Formats: sequence, structure tokens, C-alpha cells
Amino acid sequence: MRFLRKKIFPGFRIGEVLAYIIFQYGWFVLLSTIYIVGDRFSDKTFIPAQDFVLINMYTIPMKMLLFLPFWWLYFVKWRNKRFAFKLPFHLLTSAMYALMMIGAVYIYFVYLVDLPYKKPYIYSDFYNFTVFYFFQFSIFHGYNFYLHTKQQLLKEQALKDLAHQHEIKSLKAQIEPHFLFNTLNTISASVPPSLEKTRVLIAQLADIFRYALKVTERQTVMLEEEIDFIATWLALEKHRFHGRLQVDYKIDATCLRVKVPPMLLQPIVENALNHGISPKLDGGTVTIECRQKDNFTTIAVCDTGVGYTGDLEKMFEEGIGLGNISKRLMLLYNQPLHVERMEQGLRFYFNIPLESQHEKKSTDSRR
Repeated sequence: MRFLRKKIFPGFRIGEVLAYIIFQYGWFVLLSTIYIVGDRFSDKTFIPAQDFVLINMYTIPMKMLLFLPFWWLYFVKWRNKRFAFKLPFHLLTSAMYALMMIGAVYIYFVYLVDLPYKKPYIYSDFYNFTVFYFFQFSIFHGYNFYLHTKQQLLKEQALKDLAHQHEIKSLKAQIEPHFLFNTLNTISASVPPSLEKTRVLIAQLADIFRYALKVTERQTVMLEEEIDFIATWLALEKHRFHGRLQVDYKIDATCLRVKVPPMLLQPIVENALNHGISPKLDGGTVTIECRQKDNFTTIAVCDTGVGYTGDLEKMFEEGIGLGNISKRLMLLYNQPLHVERMEQGLRFYFNIPLESQHEKKSTDSRR
């Protein structure tokens, strides 16, 4: 079964191509059988049954060859387009398909078997090829809808599983949260004025815990909230690195209102600190970038650390945090988490489609 799911080139799996070939020759056998039976009991057939079989054997490879570009256009190039967008183009490409097939049949009759190819036959074939075109695409669109529905159900189930796991972790994290905050406040109050720096650190730690608990009940947060949380968390990390850590923010103001899943950036930034900056004696810089371009908000985390010499793609398999972020992005937005090498260190980035923001707003308004 794995062999059948293997892609021979983009958009074409071996199993799908074999199924299409079987469909074409099965259709040929059915039509030939009907025509042979009709030829035996009627003298009104256009051409002898033998010639009908030969012309169809000739046109089947032509049908499949001419059909491939249209298949690629509708199910690879325009796979994310709505059916309402594709339908008007089907009217055009069906006529193109029928005319090209008529040209192939004309060459067969006139140049290969030296038989007349009269206008009534041409009109009839144009109609037949057009109907067959729509018949094929009806099957393919139905199959594509089935695959899309199946994929959506799998994504929904995966999201439910992740949400369930997240809920369990949240419950574990919420054991007596008021006790935690009260204790931190008590410690902060007991710190003498001469240790104001310690008091600030305790307050920042309390803010981090408070945010982490608050967002467990939310599906999305504003990017501005997520950046504020990261800034507070990095302020604490700077004390741990004793001056070896610098942070740079390059954020467009237009990005701050974009909604993102909570706690999305923290594992990426933590990876940059622990595996990029920390092993480097003189430390380095972590840069957080947010830009809007075309229909996407691009969010990136860069570091000038020691880098990574192994296979970059395997980083998502080896690291639990990065792996979870990659899965969340694919499930929520169908967007991967990218990683690339820089002159110093690594750059992680991902795209959030602006369409998802509009869909979220329309869903909220309906509620």
C-alpha cells in the first residue's frame, strides 16, 4: 500500500495513476462491448465494430496524455481554490480537450486509415468528448472532496488530542495557583528595600506564571500579548546569562493585532537560548522578527549562537518542543515550521495566513 501512495511527481500518486489507467481501459471495454453488440444487431452504426475498437485503442493514450495538464492545473496548481472558481475554467478547458481529441481522431481517420471524417461525426465526437471530460472530472472532484474531508477529520481529531493533552498539562500546572502567587507576594514583601532588583525579578516571575495560567483557557491571543510575555521571560533569562545575552525586536506595528496560538514562541526562543547562545562562551543575540507580506504574517526567531551541524529537518524529530510547535502549525494553518542556517546561528520562521484571521472573526461574529 505504501508503494501506491508514493508520488511519482507532484500531484500524482502511483495508485491514482493506475486507477485512472484502469478506469480508461474499463470504459473502453464497456463501450466496445456495447458497440459490438449493437453492430451485430443493427446496420446503422457509423463504422464497423473492428474500426471502432481500433480507433478507441488509438485514442486512449491520447486521452490520458491530454488530460494530465488539466489534472495538474485543477488538483495541484489550484488545489486550494474553491470549486466555484474552477467551474468557469472547466467550460474553457473542456472545449480545448474536445477540440484536441477531435484533432487526434481526424489524424487517425484521414492519414492512418484513409476514411472520411464528416461533419456529423465531428459534431457528435465534440459532444461525446465534452461529456466524457465532465464525467471524468465529476469523479475526480468527488474523490478530491472525499480526501479533503478525510484530511479535515484527521486534523480535527489530532487537534482534539492535542487539546486534551494540553488540558491535562494545564490541570497539572494549576495546582493551587493562588498559593503560588500568594507565596511569591509574601517573598517579595519580605525582601528589604536594598534588594529592589530581587523584588523586580520575583514580580516578573509572578507575571510569567500568571500569563501561562491565563492563556490555558484561550485558543488564541494577540501577538502583542505573546511578545510582552516573551519580553518578560527574556528579562529573567538575561540575569541567568550574566550579560551574555542580547535581545533585539524587529516587529511591525501592523502585526501586533494578529491572533496566534498561545505559548507558540516560547519553545522556539528557549531552543535558541539553550542550544544556540548558552554553549557559546561570549553569548550572542536573539532577534524576534514579525513582518506582514502579501497574505501572511511571518514570525521569525534568529540567534547568533553555535548553530547546528546535523540535518536541520531532524531537529523537529529530536526536540519535543519544536516538534509540537511544528505539529500545531500544520494542524491549525497547514504551514510548516522552517529552519535555515545563517552566517552565525539559526533562523526559525513560520507563516500565519491572514485568511485565518478573517475566518476567526467571522466565526466569532456568528457566535
